[in-house]
Amino acid sequence: MRCTVVPVVAVVLIIAAGCTGGIDAGTAALDAAPPPVPDARTMDAVDRLMIREAANAGAFTRINRAPYASTVGSFDIDVLISQDARGYRRIHPETTGSGVVLLPGTLIVRQVLDAQGQVTKITLMAKQAAGYDPTLGDWWFGVTDPAGVPLQDGSGPQVGRLTECHGCHLPRARDDYLFGVPQGS
Repeated sequence: MRCTVVPVVAVVLIIAAGCTGGIDAGTAALDAAPPPVPDARTMDAVDRLMIREAANAGAFTRINRAPYASTVGSFDIDVLISQDARGYRRIHPETTGSGVVLLPGTLIVRQVLDAQGQVTKITLMAKQAAGYDPTLGDWWFGVTDPAGVPLQDGSGPQVGRLTECHGCHLPRARDDYLFGVPQGS
């Protein structure tokens, strides 16, 4: 059983049924190291697997015929998918309600390009097994540099259940939370 140490105005409370560490064990833990940031993200096995799989993007199906302008910035993007390209091609940002639901294991790689067409950043979405993140269709997210190294923000590596992605993707529930590519791209 794990003991949780909570400092309260110079008094340390130990909260957990069956905690046998005692008050002295709790204060020693406080002196030893600062507690981790509560929402800090770290890489887990799923994150590492998705990053490894994204390295195979050269073998994925390219969805767009040519790079197209992103609606979230002044850059172009290319989109590649590991499986079910036909289903994904039915999803378009201009419309909703495709009814498409991609299979677990599907990995979408979105390459962000500079003015010269060079990849500057990669955003990833990977469909996980049911229950991974039911609030957003069980999608895993990642943001990496061109070499596949996860970018960092104030909470750690940008991988996993990135709630900052939810705001844009939640309204796309009828398209498996995806935007697809513009028609004709």
